[in-house]
Amino acid sequence: SATKYCDYKWGDGLGGCRSCPEDEQGNPNPLGCFFNIEDQGRVMGQEAVESCSATCASSLEFSDCKLCPKNVNGFNFGINPGEEECVFCPDDNIMNPQNEFRLFGESIRCWQVQKFFDSVQVPSDAPNCRLARMMNYICGCDGPGYGGASTETKKAVLAWLPRAMAILSLLGSSFILFDSMISKEKREKLLHQLLIALSTFDIIASIAYALTTLPIPKNDMIPVFGARGNDATCTTQGFFIRIGTISCFTNVSLAVYYLLAIKFGQNERKLKQKRLLFILCPLVVGLLFALAGIPFYGNMVLWCDNTASWWPDIPVALAILSATVIMGIVCWDVYKKEKASARWRGAGTGRARHKLSIQVFWQSFWYLMAFYLTWPAYLTLQYSWASDTYFSNYGLILSAGTMVPLQGFWNFFVYIRPRQMKQATSTIHRASTRALARFTSRTASTQEASKTSFLTRFRRSSVATPSARTASDEGTSRNVPSSDSHPDTFDLTVVN
Repeated sequence: SATKYCDYKWGDGLGGCRSCPEDEQGNPNPLGCFFNIEDQGRVMGQEAVESCSATCASSLEFSDCKLCPKNVNGFNFGINPGEEECVFCPDDNIMNPQNEFRLFGESIRCWQVQKFFDSVQVPSDAPNCRLARMMNYICGCDGPGYGGASTETKKAVLAWLPRAMAILSLLGSSFILFDSMISKEKREKLLHQLLIALSTFDIIASIAYALTTLPIPKNDMIPVFGARGNDATCTTQGFFIRIGTISCFTNVSLAVYYLLAIKFGQNERKLKQKRLLFILCPLVVGLLFALAGIPFYGNMVLWCDNTASWWPDIPVALAILSATVIMGIVCWDVYKKEKASARWRGAGTGRARHKLSIQVFWQSFWYLMAFYLTWPAYLTLQYSWASDTYFSNYGLILSAGTMVPLQGFWNFFVYIRPRQMKQATSTIHRASTRALARFTSRTASTQEASKTSFLTRFRRSSVATPSARTASDEGTSRNVPSSDSHPDTFDLTVVN
């Protein structure tokens, strides 16, 4: 019958026909094909499970779980010679047999999952085995744990390290925001207006990131360390994390700003004419994707985010690509100008203008580097999950969760870089000037002391003693004229 399956209870391919499992209200219960439901534990053995799942259209596929293996269903059974069989809980050591294994349904308990894997042959590398073992920590079993966090310490680190990084980013962005708004002169400049927008949305994202696992539903199908929230708090966190990506798109506006200023030489007045586009475009794109993600916000182990595959992170990837291309154009333009400037480096005005362009270029370059330090690891993680890989790569998950909240932290160092370099240059100049002055003074003192010492020795060697001079005068008085006859002889010797 199309609505009945074979239970194969007699062996050798023989058995009785049974109706598809139903719940207490008489509704179809596809999970009954896989798990021994109380008072309905009729599906026993691999052949019966396969027959039931095929006949009753049962499946264990979870399309709304981004970090879960895809295509987990009832047809992934049977092992070939030499293949390793899946072991749900090593040594059948289930510490919490009555815990809900919500990944397969609210009514499924750990002991039922264990019975299922005991009764069927599942390859150890099959998606359903990987999925079940990834979540077996719920039952108190030894395993890789969610996100590769196999110990409580690793789970705590996944929650607290990103939180600390988000707080650093919050402080960095707050400094940029305060410093850019502190004076009217800065507030009126387009560059600082872009930095104000960038920092504002980064602050929003940093606050959302800093909550990490707190807003995740406490009874989620993937229980995580520190989860205290519900569906509403999870959706709220995911929404504001996506609102925070507006800062990512503002980086593209910043790159365009530098392109127009460096390559095309546009002044502040011309750049301000495009101010609405610079600020409005990132805002509209980020807001649209944040709103589109509302039905998909859910547990992503580190925090709540968009659980849909592929499309949520395409705008960020395109933003990185766009900023890279733009800065490549700027870099090439600066390189050509650097080569051409060799002809007129002696010209004061041209040289000063070229030096300013170089300074602006390096500042824009470091803003792009801050972009690179923040996003690539997280995008790699998202697309690896979407492509059914790296579910338990603890190192990748931790590095992605650590780097992505740090946008404001890196921007802070880029922002203060010019003034720090100026201060360092001034400090080095003052120190070198003082050192040179001390060296010059010491050299002059040494030379003066040497000259004085020389004159003293010369005088002493040139002046004879009175007794020797008297004896000499008496012995030669008849043949040599006295000093009175040559008054300048002694005086000259003494003076010199």
